[in-house]
Amino acid sequence: MRKTYLLLSILVLLLASSAQAQVNYSTPIDSLFAVFDLKPNKKLASQLVDSFVRHECYDYPVTRKHHSSENFTYMLTYLGMANQSYTKGKFYSAERYSNLAISYIHPDSLRWLSSCYEVLNVSQQRIGKYHEALLHARKDYDIGLKLNDNQIVSSALNSLSAINLATGHPNEALNFIDKAILIERKNNVDDNKSLSVRLGNKTEVLMALERPDEALECINEALDIELKNGRLNKYYIRTSQKADILINQQRWDECRSLCLAALDFFKNNNDIVNEIIILKQLGICEMSTKRYEQAEKHLLEGERLCRAVNFRPLQWRIQDQLSKLYKETHRTDKAITYLQSSFDIRDSLNTEKYQNLLGEYYVAYETHQKDEQIKQQNTRLYRQIYFGIALILLLTMSTVLAIVYSRLARLRKASNEVLEENSRTRNRIFSIVSHDLRNPVNAQKQMLDHICKYYDQISESDRRNITEQVQKSNDSLSELLVNLLEWASLESGRLVFNPVRVDLNSVINRETRQLQAFCERKNVEIKKTVHPDTFVFSDMNFLEIIIRNLLVNAIKYSYENGIVELRTEDSKDEVTIFVTDHGKGMFPEEKKLIFRKEFVTTPGTSGEAGTGIGLMVCKELVEKNGGTIDFTSEHLKGSTFYFTVRKTEAKPK
Repeated sequence: MRKTYLLLSILVLLLASSAQAQVNYSTPIDSLFAVFDLKPNKKLASQLVDSFVRHECYDYPVTRKHHSSENFTYMLTYLGMANQSYTKGKFYSAERYSNLAISYIHPDSLRWLSSCYEVLNVSQQRIGKYHEALLHARKDYDIGLKLNDNQIVSSALNSLSAINLATGHPNEALNFIDKAILIERKNNVDDNKSLSVRLGNKTEVLMALERPDEALECINEALDIELKNGRLNKYYIRTSQKADILINQQRWDECRSLCLAALDFFKNNNDIVNEIIILKQLGICEMSTKRYEQAEKHLLEGERLCRAVNFRPLQWRIQDQLSKLYKETHRTDKAITYLQSSFDIRDSLNTEKYQNLLGEYYVAYETHQKDEQIKQQNTRLYRQIYFGIALILLLTMSTVLAIVYSRLARLRKASNEVLEENSRTRNRIFSIVSHDLRNPVNAQKQMLDHICKYYDQISESDRRNITEQVQKSNDSLSELLVNLLEWASLESGRLVFNPVRVDLNSVINRETRQLQAFCERKNVEIKKTVHPDTFVFSDMNFLEIIIRNLLVNAIKYSYENGIVELRTEDSKDEVTIFVTDHGKGMFPEEKKLIFRKEFVTTPGTSGEAGTGIGLMVCKELVEKNGGTIDFTSEHLKGSTFYFTVRKTEAKPK
């Protein structure tokens, strides 16, 4: 084995030293790549440049006269290598080659410098380096203005729009892309290729602003342009952007058909980035139509490719979708694993100077399974529930013990009053584990044992009723575990405060869509009264957790066929958000325990478990966000919880 390795090493060195004699124009471009990377030389660089010209890797014409300068030849070589690496999804390599190309550019060669900045900033977008991408996009924009080159200006505006969209600023993104589109329409060129790219970007911005009808008009115009020019690769990229609209409109069959055609094309052309995007969209389609095996296959393949090219901004979204799939199919162990992994990647991206937009490509999926699907999956479902519950209990115990250990370490330096309070907290946590987890788990075990033992003697209606009860109990346990994980992240300092300007209406719409299944099971309607142009300054993750917990509580304590009202009041410096239910309400003695670390178990109107952990998390997050939270409640008449969010930046408490 060592001899073989030695011979291969000698062969590579010989190839490098005699590249001028052995490499010719028919040599595959990847082979030239490898030899040049090992030992660069001018003649080999010239051959690479000629190959890149044949592959249309440059924005401007390249002729033999460009080979007269060694520095310029090397610049063209590394720029071509950067373009090729980006096309193959090798973003870190594309970033490295772009920087090498810049090191060989003469300061006066502004057009070529612009080409390098463009490849550099789009590569950095793909790996989540939004701050660096923004700097290079702005440099590209300045070059366009200096040269009075509308094409460079338009391209830079397109990049600035994409960066703003990725960092949670869709309104700013819309402003940039509209300017770019105006430039392209004024150019009035025959093929309109650049216009198609800009329209595709605007489609994504409009979807982020929840304006799907306008987005559909944009993408259809872009598709017509690509068909007219016969650019299949760009046509299928536009197709993937249209798929997001079809997902939003729940047109599953049409979306699946488009995605499958695009997937074949991207696979055949080794376009890994767009293949990943399509796999995620296919996973959502299949999951929404209850085709779980196909959904799992597509999502796992997408995650594998993300790992292969280190595509983190999309990897955590795919993992989040896998967590939802496994939760919906009652594979709780895998759901928790992917949820935690998704949190870890998202937290690491949040440490960048620009916050990555959280929760993209959300979909609302169906809430009831067909009778035939229930019959086919009953046996496997019971087994998954049984082992899933056992895993939940084990993970919950581990989480609780980790929390207790962490708090004990901090208590050594605290006052006696803090010691006593944390001791009570620890005791109440064990009470939750022993009562709110152990009792439902035991009850579920008894029901499943009963079904397994007397399966043939139990009527279909009784089996369905028992299954629904087990599902409801499992949902409550999962909710409690998520609350514990969020509280643990808050206590350990892993929830980093990173405020940005947020479209409040967009966040509220996204959270209410995610709770649609919960509402439908209880026949509860959420009525929203929110001004469409309400913006606040908040941590996106904090705001989503607060709104979700308040809505879940309101639904939980509402009666069936009830209404939950969500409205906002706008003042000079802040916005107040109200969540009202007309359910069971609270006794005066119960009201005294709200927002305190008492963890009082209060069941919902349908027996749902409740410990108060979610409200405690809400209070801490609201205060860290610079706001206040309070409530009113009357027994048998309902409750109203309300909190404030500032409109401008404020120091966290």
